Amino acid sequence: MLSYFVMNKIQELVDKASVDSRTSYDEYIRLFSIAFDKEFKRYYPLHEVQRYARTYGYVTKSERNKQGKH
Repeated sequence: MLSYFVMNKIQELVDKASVDSRTSYDEYIRLFSIAFDKEFKRYYPLHEVQRYARTYGYVTKSERNKQGKH
């Protein structure tokens, strides 16, 4: 189970991405996913944090790269 601190930090990233993206959902996903990757790049176990972040629209870097190549 994730700590309150980790869940709160993810919520802060969500809020910031939401404000910064204005009304663009795609931009929100991009901003949130990039900020998440920077913040949690050394967190272990990463898969648990990613699973929680996906509820807010997180997309992994490899998935973002695949989407951009179409």
